Amino acid sequence: MLTQQQLDVIYEDLGRPFHIIWSNVEDVHGLSTEQLDPDSFEERKNDFLFLIGKLLDEGLLKLGDRKSELIIEGTTTELVERFRKCFPALYEEVNLAGVGGLWLVTQECPFIAVWVYKGENGEDEYEWAF
Repeated sequence: MLTQQQLDVIYEDLGRPFHIIWSNVEDVHGLSTEQLDPDSFEERKNDFLFLIGKLLDEGLLKLGDRKSELIIEGTTTELVERFRKCFPALYEEVNLAGVGGLWLVTQECPFIAVWVYKGENGEDEYEWAF
C-alpha cells in the first residue's frame, strides 16, 4: 500500500499518460525501469490500480476508451475492475522491451488517462493524455 509520502510524490506529476504514472509507482517502490523485480509486481500493480481508483474518486481522472475516444462511464469500483481484468499478469508484459509501462500506451491497453481540470467558470475541462 502506498504511503501518504509516496502519494504526495506521485501527485506532483499528475496530468501525464498512464505509463508515466506506472513508472512513478515503480520509482516510489525504489525501482528503476532497468531493475526487474517480478516478486513485487503484484504489489505495484495493486498500488497502481488503487491510485487510479483514488484519482477517479477525487474527480481528478476519468478513463477514456482508446478506440472510440469517449469517456467510459461507471462507478469507480466498476472502472478499476475493468482495468484490473485487462491488466497484464506478468511484469514483462507491462514493461515491453524493457520500457517502463509501455503496454499502457499500446493498442492492447483499452484505456487512456483523461485528466479533469476546472475551467474559468468552474466547469470540467478534459485533457486526454495519449
